[in-house]
Amino acid sequence: MIGKSDAGTRIALLPEVLEILQQREKDAAVGYEQQITEEYAKKLSKLSVGDARKMLKELMELGLSEKAAAKVIEVMPNEIILLKQVLIIEKRGVDEETVAKAFAVVNSYRGG
Repeated sequence: MIGKSDAGTRIALLPEVLEILQQREKDAAVGYEQQITEEYAKKLSKLSVGDARKMLKELMELGLSEKAAAKVIEVMPNEIILLKQVLIIEKRGVDEETVAKAFAVVNSYRGG
């Protein structure tokens, strides 16, 4: 909406979306769009909410934006080249050292 500020909003991580939708499903009937979103989140969510939040914090400490870190968590790239493709959304670019550190974080949460 025009003139509406998004101050006070934040990006929702995929595991958080899944948790919210599952709670709503318990409380009341959900619509078609919410059912489809819940199915998507179930298929692609690879971490628990707690682990996703920890990983988000670690990635942001490396200098990644919240948006880029959330996308890395959603994709959980298994190759460094895929991580670089995800990090293209960073307008200022990401140096090789940060990419390597971010990949190490991803692997630590993947268990590899």
